[in-house]
Amino acid sequence: MFQNHLLQLLTLATMEPPVVWDAGAVRDEKVKILRAAQVDPLAVRGQYRGYRQEEGVAPDSQTATYAALKLHVNNWRWRGVPFYLRTGKRLAQNSSMISIRFKHPPQQLFRKTQIEKLKPNWILLGIQPQECLRMELQVKEPGLEMQTHTTRMDASYCGINAYPLDAYETLLLDVIENDRSLFLRYDEIQLAWEIVDPIVKAWDSESEFIHTYPAGSWGPPEDTRLFDHEDHYWRNSLDED
Repeated sequence: MFQNHLLQLLTLATMEPPVVWDAGAVRDEKVKILRAAQVDPLAVRGQYRGYRQEEGVAPDSQTATYAALKLHVNNWRWRGVPFYLRTGKRLAQNSSMISIRFKHPPQQLFRKTQIEKLKPNWILLGIQPQECLRMELQVKEPGLEMQTHTTRMDASYCGINAYPLDAYETLLLDVIENDRSLFLRYDEIQLAWEIVDPIVKAWDSESEFIHTYPAGSWGPPEDTRLFDHEDHYWRNSLDED
């Protein structure tokens, strides 16, 4: 999932606009992101409890059903920004989403008001099963007191399945139309494996240890050690406050 899916989403979310919209220019920009990406050696893997009792699974299996890692993209735009990626089976919800959290301003302007600390603003891109583009902004409530609340701004198609096409249907249409923009090029595949391989090798050397988590949860609690700051956390769903 990391090599062929999550890194693909990372490049699409962080790449610079291509000079023209064609397959070659788009994939050139994606390759630039992969060249600048650096994975943190501190990665977390897990296995849901009960996996070893599944049919066809060895009773001593060390196969990971969950993985989380942190990346940095060391280019001019994204240097110093952490990217947290995770995937897993038997989690609380089956969904794909990109969550972009804005930084807090360097100085708190409302120190002498009832606002102790503003909540962060977000851009949320729901991919599956709910396709949605949402912005969450902190706005002042009407009145004399300095109070804020979260306002959500949704794209018109949030919650509306106007084009019920399966993801693979659109890819097959791209094949028919000879549009290769969303397909991986050889150098993308090679660079993606160069990012993932060190983590896989490190886990292979620790084959007798794996974190566990309850089926139906959001993964092992040890994944919080990836976060750079105490107020960082996983955004689990579009509707999460």
